[in-house]
Amino acid sequence: MMHWIPADRSGRWWLLAGASSLLVSLLLWLIRFVILGQPFTGMHAFRFMLLAAILSFLFGFIGWLGARKLWLFSNLGMLIGLILMAMYSKGLTGWEDLISFLVFLEAVAGGFMAGLIVEGVYFYRRISKKE
Repeated sequence: MMHWIPADRSGRWWLLAGASSLLVSLLLWLIRFVILGQPFTGMHAFRFMLLAAILSFLFGFIGWLGARKLWLFSNLGMLIGLILMAMYSKGLTGWEDLISFLVFLEAVAGGFMAGLIVEGVYFYRRISKKE
């Protein structure tokens, strides 16, 4: 089912983390500076890039340790968060930038929590089969 995801402790995890970091940075910039129409500032661009790098490499490290389902669900949460962030950025009444960013963070946290639950269930099933 998940044969396209690298094996535990594979160097491909860091390649995936780097690519994810770049892609998420670009999408965050697109939402902030194009969809929201905010003026480009290097400080905000750097902060979004830093956030994308931290999340991507954290999730990559989790996958490298062997929690492949947690990596998958965390990245799905990040993707859903980006989509929701773009959707909530439409009205331009002044609060959309903050609300859309909070929705993004909630979706990332939700994906992470769902991944933890799935990993926990698989871990429990694996342990119960050994007994």
